[in-house]
Amino acid sequence: MSAGEKSSQPAAFSFQGAPAAAPLPGLAASAANRLPRWAIVLVILLYISHGLFDRVPWRGDDLINTALARTTLESLFVRGDWTVLLLPQSFETLWTTQGPLWILVLALFMAPVYLYALVTQTPLAIHLMDDIARIPLAISMAVGYLVIWKAADRFARRREAQPIDPLGVGPKSEDFGKTLGDCAVLLAISTLGIVVPWHQSGSAAIGFLLQGLLLWSLATAPETPRRAATQLAVIIVATLLTHGIGLAVAHLVTVLAVFRWVAPYRLVSREFIGRFSLFMLVMVGIWSLATWIALPSSVLRQWWALSLGQWWIVSLLTGDLGAFSSLWAWARESLWRWWPLWPIVLFGLWRARHLSWLKAPHWSVPLVSLISLVGLGLLGPFEWKFQQLIPVIPLCLIAAFGLLSLPRALVNLVDWFAVVLFTVLAVMIWLYWTALNFGFPQTLAARVAILTPGLIGNANLYEVALGLVATIGWIALVVWRIGRGEPRLWRPVVLSAGGLTLAWVLLMTLWLPAIDRLQGQQEIARALEDAWVKSAADSRRISPALVRQEQMLVTRKVDAPYCVTLSGQSPALDALAIAMTRLPISESKDCGWRLIANPGRTSRQEWTIIWQSSVEERRRRDRFVLFEKTAP
Repeated sequence: MSAGEKSSQPAAFSFQGAPAAAPLPGLAASAANRLPRWAIVLVILLYISHGLFDRVPWRGDDLINTALARTTLESLFVRGDWTVLLLPQSFETLWTTQGPLWILVLALFMAPVYLYALVTQTPLAIHLMDDIARIPLAISMAVGYLVIWKAADRFARRREAQPIDPLGVGPKSEDFGKTLGDCAVLLAISTLGIVVPWHQSGSAAIGFLLQGLLLWSLATAPETPRRAATQLAVIIVATLLTHGIGLAVAHLVTVLAVFRWVAPYRLVSREFIGRFSLFMLVMVGIWSLATWIALPSSVLRQWWALSLGQWWIVSLLTGDLGAFSSLWAWARESLWRWWPLWPIVLFGLWRARHLSWLKAPHWSVPLVSLISLVGLGLLGPFEWKFQQLIPVIPLCLIAAFGLLSLPRALVNLVDWFAVVLFTVLAVMIWLYWTALNFGFPQTLAARVAILTPGLIGNANLYEVALGLVATIGWIALVVWRIGRGEPRLWRPVVLSAGGLTLAWVLLMTLWLPAIDRLQGQQEIARALEDAWVKSAADSRRISPALVRQEQMLVTRKVDAPYCVTLSGQSPALDALAIAMTRLPISESKDCGWRLIANPGRTSRQEWTIIWQSSVEERRRRDRFVLFEKTAP
C-alpha cells in the first residue's frame, strides 16, 4: 500500500455527527495518554506563586483595589460606615463601576493586619496589607483551574462528545475527559495576555473563576437542572456584585440562549427557568433595596451614570465616532493576548462546521458564551481591555476540543513560535540581569540606567538558583518535545505553557526590583509622605519624628486643619495616597493640605507648593502636587 493510500484511510473512530468525508485524525486516540499529574500541579504552583507577594502594588487596578479595600476597612472599623458593603467608594466618590463583593473579599483578608494594629496600638504594617490582599488571587486562580478542568471533563464525557470506536482503539470515557481537562488547563496557562492581570488585585482573577464556575454549572445542568438553577443564579449575582452590569448581562444572555436553543438543555428548560429566575431576582432585589435605602441618591446616580455611560453603542449613537478606534485596538491586541488560543479555535470550528452544533453542547455552550462575552463586551459597560481577559475560559474549552483535529503544520507553528519566543525572552532577561548586576554588556547596562534610574543590582543566591532551575527545565522540555515522537493530545500546548511559566518565573525573580520601580509608585509615596511630615512638623512646631509616630497609629484622629484633601479627579493619585502612605486623609474643606494631579496654571494665592513629583517620575506619569494653605 502506498503512502497516499495510507493517508486516505479513514480514522479508526470519529465523533457522532461527523461526516465520513472528514474523519478526525488518529491523534485523538492518544487522549488516553494523560499528562503526569505532578507536572501539571508543578506548573500551576510556579505560575500562581510568583508575582503575588513581596512586591509593591502596581499602577492600575492593583493599586486602586488595594486602596478601596483599605478604605473599606477604615470605614467599617474607624468611621462605622457600613454602606461601603453595598458599593465600593472612597468617602462619597466612586472610582469604579464594579460591585462591592471583590473589594470586600480583599478587605477581609487585610482585616487581621488592621485589627492587630488597632488592638495593640502599634504602627499599621501597610507594606503587608497589599501582599495579604493577594491571597484571594491565588485561591481564585487555583479554584479556577480546577473548575475549568472539571468543565472540560464533564463536556468530554457527554454522549455527544464521545468518539465512535468500532475497533476499540480509542480512549475510554474517563481518560478522554481527564485528558481534555488537562489540555484546557494548559491552554489557560499558555495564554499570553492574562498572566499579569491575574496576578493583580483587580477583578480579572475572580472574573476567571466566575466564568469557569458558570461553564462548569452549565456542563452539569442537563442532568441536575434544579441544582444548576441555584448555582447559576448565585454566579450571575456574584458577577453583578463583582464586575457590575456588563459581565452579568453577558452571563445572563449565555444562560438564556443555551436553554433556549441547545438540544439537551431545551428538555429541562421549564424546570430550570422558574427556579433560576426566582433566586436571581430575589438576590438582586435585596441588594438593590438595601442600596437604595442606605446610600445617598447622588452616589446611586453616579454609579448608574458611569455604568451606562461606558456603553460603546451609546457613544456611537451620540455621534462619537472615536469609538471605532477602540474596536481596532481590541482586534489588534487580541491577536497576541489570545495567543495560542485563537488559531486552534478557528481551525477547530472550521473542522467541526458540518456538525449540528445545537446538538453538540461541548461545542455550542462555550461558543455561545464566547459570542455573548465578545459581543456585549464590545457594546457594553465594561472596558474593552478587561473584556479581553474574560473570554479566555470558553476559548480554552473550544481549543481543547480543537486539538483533536489540529493539523501537523499548525502544531509545528505553535511549537516553534513558543520555542523561539520564550527562548529569546529568557536570554534577554538573563542579559539584562547581568547588565544590572555586573555592568555587562555595557550597551544594555546603559539602557538599564535610563529605564530604571537609581536602581542598584541585588543579586542573591536564591534568585540565581531558581532562575537556573527554571532555565534548565525549559531546555529539558524543548529537548523532550523535539526528541519524542509518540502522539500526545497535549503536546502542542506543553511548550507554550512551560515557556510562559519560565518567562514569568524569571521576571518575578531576576527582574522584580526593576518592575517594582517601573510599575510601582513607592518612591513617589515615600517622598510625598516625607514632605507632608516635614510641613506638618513645621506648622505645629514639633519634631518630624513625633508627627510620624502619631500618623502610624490606626486610631489617630483626623481633624482639620491637620489633614490632607484628595484631588477627587485622579483615582490613581488618590489610590496612591490611601494605599501606600499614612497621610491623614479627610474630605473636609478646612484641611491645610491639598493633593492635586496636573494642576492648572491659574494662580493659587492661598496655596503654596511644598512638593511635586520629580522630573523622572513625570516622564511616564502625571504631575502630582501637594499644596499647603498659606496662613492668613
